[in-house]
Amino acid sequence: MKKGLFLHLSVLAILIAFISSCSKTTEYTNAIPADATSVVALNLKSLGEKAGIGDKENKEALQKLTDVLKNEMNAATFQQLETVLKDPNKAGIDLKSPVYLFNTPNMKAALVAKVSNEDDLENLLQVTEKEQISSAVAEGDGYRYATLSNQAILAFTPSALVMVSYSGEAQLENAKGQVSNLLKQTAEQSIANSEGFKKAMKKNGEINVFIALNELSNSYAQMMKQRLPNSENWEEMFLLGSLSFEKGEINFEAEWYTNNDELRKKLEQQAKATTRPIQNNLLKYFPQSSLALFSMGINGEEVFKYLQENEDFQKSISMKQFNDLKVFFDAFQNDITIGLINVTMQNAPAFLAYAEAKNNDMLKALYEKKNELGLQRGTDIIRLNENEYVYKSRKLNVFFGIKDKTFYATNDELLYKSIGKASDPSAAKAEYASEIKGKNMAFIINIESICSLPVVKMLAQFGGQQAASALSLCDNLTYLEVTGDIQKANFSLKMKNKEVNSLKQIVNFARQFAGM
Repeated sequence: MKKGLFLHLSVLAILIAFISSCSKTTEYTNAIPADATSVVALNLKSLGEKAGIGDKENKEALQKLTDVLKNEMNAATFQQLETVLKDPNKAGIDLKSPVYLFNTPNMKAALVAKVSNEDDLENLLQVTEKEQISSAVAEGDGYRYATLSNQAILAFTPSALVMVSYSGEAQLENAKGQVSNLLKQTAEQSIANSEGFKKAMKKNGEINVFIALNELSNSYAQMMKQRLPNSENWEEMFLLGSLSFEKGEINFEAEWYTNNDELRKKLEQQAKATTRPIQNNLLKYFPQSSLALFSMGINGEEVFKYLQENEDFQKSISMKQFNDLKVFFDAFQNDITIGLINVTMQNAPAFLAYAEAKNNDMLKALYEKKNELGLQRGTDIIRLNENEYVYKSRKLNVFFGIKDKTFYATNDELLYKSIGKASDPSAAKAEYASEIKGKNMAFIINIESICSLPVVKMLAQFGGQQAASALSLCDNLTYLEVTGDIQKANFSLKMKNKEVNSLKQIVNFARQFAGM
């Protein structure tokens, strides 16, 4: 079969799946094992509606793909497929129910879906067999199945479909045993009894996820474990997520979940001790065109108290260092805001930082102990005026100090000369200002400002069609906003068009890019 035909069939399968409506999950979810380390649920109905799959433009695109298939397939085979194209319910899969993708420690890239009509499903598999995509349907242990290019087995019963990947003919028997076990599972043997899974699947996103901490990248998992040292039972920590597409924005909500009381209490304790609500007291000093901003509320005294209880922290520092760090942390309270202001080809990226401070003790201690800091040759900390200093090196200078009970730092001399003066227009007038106020932590990436940089436009000119397309896509976006704390976080990608659903905007862009 031609590669192009397989691609068209794949695209059609996605479009057909979007033409659906949603219903409650049923016993077919029993096929998801209790030891699943990640589960992704796709709400096909909501995805289809928000993508605007029933709109005139998308119907025309579907017809174009259908015409291509008609020319590449024999008449009898296409007639069978056309029945499904006209009525997606004839695919034999209940497209009204969520489709689940999952992994286990011994099984990768598995899929579970609800079967609505076994005969219709077999008729569809006859089409894929004729196009040499799948083998003929055969009898298994309490199920029927077909193989897909010796890479996956697709097994089904009157109520459930399971697809499991495998490598080569030698692994087929093992894969058949796996699907047999999955299809025979009871609710008690499946993930259906997991409270975390239930909570994740109740979320309102088009895509809901349930992921074990150890399933995430090693670097991220280790970072999370370092935040909560001296804890055990990490296999009981899960990330619950929900991706939704709304008018003018894409949202992803994430939260940590565990049934382990020790871990849960430590999460709550750290979130309470290390952060406090952002007051937006410092945004006025940052240009509205800032490329990126990080802001958080902090109580330095409470943070240090929390560190004191950390065994690793206690072992790693001396009493002298302990006292120096206490002076440093005690100085900070309320808002800390750091911004990336500009990027050019000639100079280092310009940054600006402000933090509300109770006193200037930490600056005096830093200057007095500069010889103990192990500064490299050619570097120094120089006192400019009262509470004003500069860190000098061969590559850059960093100006820092305290003014009106506010700590500041920047590597840009022009920004240094404007310390304490409000920017006009400032980030306090940006759309995201009201959204991050009251949150404990916030991170903003100003996509609109980044795309307007001369260096970005220059790179796009030399990057060919792909770079031009990427820049064209970015032109539809304004900023990425991340808010939350150690327990929960929300990622929101904002678009310039606030009236049209974000998924429909993505589909429209993809259709235009494909010349459809």
